[in-house]
Amino acid sequence: MKAPEPQKIIGFAYLAGFILVLFIIYKLLSAVGIIKTGKQKRAAKERQEAVASLRTEEYFNPDFYRDKKFKSIGSNAAILYAQQLRKSMRGLGTDEEAIYSVFGKLMNKCNISEVAAAYYNQYKRDLQTDLNNELTDRDTVPLMEIINGLPNF
Repeated sequence: MKAPEPQKIIGFAYLAGFILVLFIIYKLLSAVGIIKTGKQKRAAKERQEAVASLRTEEYFNPDFYRDKKFKSIGSNAAILYAQQLRKSMRGLGTDEEAIYSVFGKLMNKCNISEVAAAYYNQYKRDLQTDLNNELTDRDTVPLMEIINGLPNF
């Protein structure tokens, strides 16, 4: 068997080194956000869809639950959850984990409407608007995952 020529070995080494340098540059540019990877593009699209969904979700209408048959959380729990949500959105910064916690305790999507009604009655503010103003696009994704995981009624 004949040994490969040294020029070919050096050529392949240069080619492999060039490909490695390109890969490192790609990773660095994607890390600083200059180049968007497929994963980053999917995450950005997911955030946009979650924000759009939060802005249009009918479950935040304080009257949505009134003509539905569903398992209610009761007015006391709705008031307590409304107070917890308001507290998490007041002051410096927003306590996203407290918001997620409240929504995680709900049994169905109609309960969101119960809490929205209690929130409006207590503070004369729209819960959906306050959430849209307080949560960043990135923080909206986990909230919409929680809400989408709830049964309708």
